[in-house]
Amino acid sequence: MLRGRLQHEAQTSLLNVFTRGFFTQIYEPTVFENYVHDLRIDDQMVELSLWDTAGQEDFDRLRSLSYADTHLIMLCFSVDNPISLENVESKWIDEVLEHCPGVKLVLVALKCDLRDDPVIRDRLARYGGRPVEYEEGLAVARRIRASRYLGT
Repeated sequence: MLRGRLQHEAQTSLLNVFTRGFFTQIYEPTVFENYVHDLRIDDQMVELSLWDTAGQEDFDRLRSLSYADTHLIMLCFSVDNPISLENVESKWIDEVLEHCPGVKLVLVALKCDLRDDPVIRDRLARYGGRPVEYEEGLAVARRIRASRYLGT
């Protein structure tokens, strides 16, 4: 999973809820965290390994180590940070294609509940922005040829 600073907390929370079954109230920053979860798919047990990687340039080399044996990449952006969606196309997709050509992609919109939050809308409007709409994320998902577009 890849993302910029502002959606880091949401992404880590998503992984915590999925693999550990609970939402943590206190955010603990991660640089390179591995979450493992056992799933049953078509009557077969599968070990799912999810990597939460830092998005800052300082960690580019370290992050590239997480790409080996990757079958799927979830590119995450935060709906309350339109720049994070722009980064999917301007930074992340190139990195993914370089290290994992042909891998399946899923684009994930984080913090979808904030789309209609008046405080978030006002904050973004002060800078001429607005939350990312579903259709905008879907358009990016199509351009990067993502297999799925999901929201949390």
